[in-house]
Amino acid sequence: MKNVFKISASILLCISLAGCGAKQSLENNEPEQKYEDIEGPGKDFDWNAKVSPFDTKQTYEEKSGEENTSKSAAVLSTQNVLESRGKKITDKKVQEALKVVDSFYVNQENIDILVKAAGYNNQHDMYKKAWEELKKTYTVLNKDVNFKYQDINYNMNEYGPMALKVNNNAYGKTRWYTLNDYIVNNNKVYLSISVPNIDSYQYYLKASKKSNYKSFIEPLIEINKTSDSAANRIYAKLIFYLATVDFKGDGYVDLIGNNTDLNLRNNTDLYLVIRVDDSGNAEIDTENLLNLLRIDIGVVNENNREKLRELKFKIENSEQNSQQ
Repeated sequence: MKNVFKISASILLCISLAGCGAKQSLENNEPEQKYEDIEGPGKDFDWNAKVSPFDTKQTYEEKSGEENTSKSAAVLSTQNVLESRGKKITDKKVQEALKVVDSFYVNQENIDILVKAAGYNNQHDMYKKAWEELKKTYTVLNKDVNFKYQDINYNMNEYGPMALKVNNNAYGKTRWYTLNDYIVNNNKVYLSISVPNIDSYQYYLKASKKSNYKSFIEPLIEINKTSDSAANRIYAKLIFYLATVDFKGDGYVDLIGNNTDLNLRNNTDLYLVIRVDDSGNAEIDTENLLNLLRIDIGVVNENNREKLRELKFKIENSEQNSQQ
């Protein structure tokens, strides 16, 4: 059963495995999304909820079932390195671009910075847009947006964005990422960062302790494993995610290794482009937003990586020529 959960979770956590093609960038300042009627346990989902960073001294549960309380020297060290390097950066555009990243990976109590930079009014609108973009990759989700389960009709155009938010809440507990490199080219700030991953096993761990595991959650797992409908398999997985955190807007699961050294060894390299004008106003387009949110880290991530390397090569070449 444990492997089933891991495979299921990876579909959402590693969307790039679907082989996404390049998408056309969309302008910021998207109109407010239409709110749809919600039936079921998500009707009271709090879209304004924000998660706070985890305390480095924390009790967590190992896969063996044992509980441990410790303070991670490794995570603390990484946080100190990030803070120290940040203090040395004097370029205002880089500082503003990093505030956008910080609002997602360091402290999501400041996530409004990201929401504003992406051109949205609130988290609901931002994740609704992310869901619509995800549906362009998983076209099967466009055929039927309703998931009927235990006599409740789940409108997945609302429950889908909820699942994305809950999954991404976990990154708000990290308090760290590694800033590998950055380059400013006119109004564009290119960032190379390494960020932690989510332990999909934690969904299983939390779900297995729920009082409604047998009656509500386990049947969802069975649908995910056996349904002939590809859409229903995905929908069952997303409702499973939400049920694991009781359909709460501030729900989350632990990161891989949580506050242990494993957290720092298992990460993903992201390459982002954030626009910052001379007045310090930051903007992140849809492609880079999806990259930052870990919803689509395919083509745009690779393109950003190559562009950053190209710019760095030109700068180093120019510096060498000027010294000759």
